[in-house]
Amino acid sequence: MGRQGVLRSLFQELRSRILQKEVTVYDSYGYLDPADEGMWVVPMRVWVHVNRDTPFVEDAIENWAIGHFEKDLERPLEPDEKAQLRTCLANFIADDKSGESVRFSFADDNTGKVFPFTHETTHNGVIEENIRVPDELIRACYARRADANRWLEVEARTNDAHGSGKGRIRFLEPEGLSVVSDIDDTIKITHVPAGKRTVLRNTFLKPFRAAEGMRERYLKFAADAGASSDTSFHYVSGSPWQLYAPLRRFLFEQEQFPAGTVHMKNLRKNLLDRGALRDIMAFAVGGDLATLDQKVRQITNLMIHLPRRKFILVGDSGEKDPEVYRAIQKLFPDQVLQVYIRDVLGERLTGMELITGSDVPIALDTGALETEMESLIAKARADAPESPSL
Repeated sequence: MGRQGVLRSLFQELRSRILQKEVTVYDSYGYLDPADEGMWVVPMRVWVHVNRDTPFVEDAIENWAIGHFEKDLERPLEPDEKAQLRTCLANFIADDKSGESVRFSFADDNTGKVFPFTHETTHNGVIEENIRVPDELIRACYARRADANRWLEVEARTNDAHGSGKGRIRFLEPEGLSVVSDIDDTIKITHVPAGKRTVLRNTFLKPFRAAEGMRERYLKFAADAGASSDTSFHYVSGSPWQLYAPLRRFLFEQEQFPAGTVHMKNLRKNLLDRGALRDIMAFAVGGDLATLDQKVRQITNLMIHLPRRKFILVGDSGEKDPEVYRAIQKLFPDQVLQVYIRDVLGERLTGMELITGSDVPIALDTGALETEMESLIAKARADAPESPSL
């Protein structure tokens, strides 16, 4: 290869590094539009990003994090701890791409119909938008499948063709069983009650571990519902979306939990976004109340979208899952079949005399949040007055 060929190759490599982007398509679900059951609605979330082109920035952040944990532990980190830390930090460090236009299509759709997002990506590289998909197209996609898998693959691209990614959508029948599950200390050992330092160590330094017997319990939920029931799973976490990739690998590839959608906490980290500093500070300090608010809102939206389905709620006693699920039961008394709470505090209470009485607060007051969610439910019903779904 001559000098010109070498220069051309270097230029093309540099151009590719500058232009190439990744589109993360978060797995989602579709529900029939209550006002038009010939259309599906899919609440979609995509993120456009790249690895930073300035390695010194990545190195500086990683070295800062390593130094933080070594000071906390009072010892050098082991190589496997550093590897886990880099894996979990990757999407916190990634460079968000704002102002990107994105579209997607279904892998099983032989017509090649393209669905564009109306909005461009935010300062944080994210688009969150409801997309309407014709029922006829979905049925045609399923007809082309050789198996009974209800997940359909989608392929997303940026409009400049320099970014791409794949995700999945599960189209849910109006009636069936939906299992909503917390993640930390319900199906993944995190030790939240031990405090923020322990949570950070178990998240960023140690391999994720599954809670014993929980996968088998979830498989039994589906088996008990029967083959004729459309059973879905929805995993709700107080962790930020930046941990989606390692959590998804852990849940569905490593531990083989039933495939489902994952619902996480927004953490805006681009300081051009007015709410970013607040999000970063809340994540650094922690906050059960913020997680409670997030989970109630996300589960409420899920149940509004699926008003004829029955729900099983699974959580643990280490955070605020009992308060979250109590609020959901009050909002949707006819939809919640059962609440299961994994006890992770019993050992801490052994040997202690419990004090009870009318003046002892035993739970958070979620009344204001419930009132807000009741207004949201009433609005959803008013928007579709003729629908049998509501």
